[in-house]
Amino acid sequence: MKNILLACSLLLLCLLNACEDGPPVLPGLIKSKIALITIPDSSSIKLNHSELNVLTPYVIDDLDPGFYKIDLINPFYYDSTIYYILNRNVNDTILIEMKEIPAYWWKTYNTSNSQIPTNSITRIKADNTYNIWIGTAGSGLLNFDGSNFTVYNKSNSGIQNDFINDIYIDNNNTWVATGKGFSKFDGANWITYNSDNLNIPDDYTTTIIKDLNGIFWIGTLNGGLIKFDGVEVTVYNYSNSGIPSDYISALAIDHSNLLWIGTRGEGIATFDGENWNVYNSFSSELINSYITKIIGDREGNIWIGSGTETLPGGLTKYDGTDFTDYNYSQSELPGSIVTDIALDLKEGIWISTNNGVAKLEGQRWRIYNASNSLLPANNINSITVDLNGDKWMSCGGLVKYWGQTE
Repeated sequence: MKNILLACSLLLLCLLNACEDGPPVLPGLIKSKIALITIPDSSSIKLNHSELNVLTPYVIDDLDPGFYKIDLINPFYYDSTIYYILNRNVNDTILIEMKEIPAYWWKTYNTSNSQIPTNSITRIKADNTYNIWIGTAGSGLLNFDGSNFTVYNKSNSGIQNDFINDIYIDNNNTWVATGKGFSKFDGANWITYNSDNLNIPDDYTTTIIKDLNGIFWIGTLNGGLIKFDGVEVTVYNYSNSGIPSDYISALAIDHSNLLWIGTRGEGIATFDGENWNVYNSFSSELINSYITKIIGDREGNIWIGSGTETLPGGLTKYDGTDFTDYNYSQSELPGSIVTDIALDLKEGIWISTNNGVAKLEGQRWRIYNASNSLLPANNINSITVDLNGDKWMSCGGLVKYWGQTE
């Protein structure tokens, strides 16, 4: 009996000593293998402190049963370490998402460290030539080419008001909705449309979009909806149409050229050129009738942002039949007001809120805020995704995030 106890003690001592130099492995039994996958890939692998000189995804085979330490290393990400007890005759897969080191993935442009003239940004849009267009609250329209900011305001351009409410990119043209009409810029020349040269009911324009037939639709603060074909104007308002309010806060065009119209307090109307339908928080499962943003995705779903400081809203998905609501109390959405929505290059939905940014991909959420990233604050006014998949946000200036392109 003493011999058995002595043998067990010696075996335990050997295993403990082995753990100091490397985890214990028991040779001579049926071999196993482990497939290592990382997001992103191309992570180097160390097995029990030994560099394998290979990159993920990779299958380590011919492994003896035992206790293994696996280190995964990728530049600009925190190292990941796995301790794994491997049984005999096992064919296993390990998937690890590498955690970004924030300092490498975020950059803020503000009045202290760049040429940007203001930190008060209302709307951001990316064009098809890798330029970022930035609307401001009082400093006009900005263009950022990655190095330099160009300022367009009422003193040096055709813009009639320096408060930019919305931006729409139309091929090589940039359209802006301002506090005094809407303007078109082709890169050299400006044309401004307001009550001085068009029969429109309200110069304070809130949002602008073009439909599949080339018709422009412009929302106003108090005058309803403007249809503009380049020459003629048609006005739709509460008195002469099915629009439930004259305060138009958001516009979108879906794949069938159906116009979606968001209002401030009365929900959403759709218009196919003849017929109107209205959805609000009373007649449907829409989470809130104060609409802030509408966008259609590649699968034909409509995504709706809503909320005010006193009436919490959130994110709503409409698939053509059913509404699905996401709010801060019943989902991982971080804020009670959705301020903007953008699509990335794959299947991700990016949502800016009054309490951080969220990415929704399928049922998976990723949350970014001032605590876990280099966002300078949590109140985000706008978000867009450029042709590289980089995310641009308004938050104490202009913020660029080039991570999470998977």
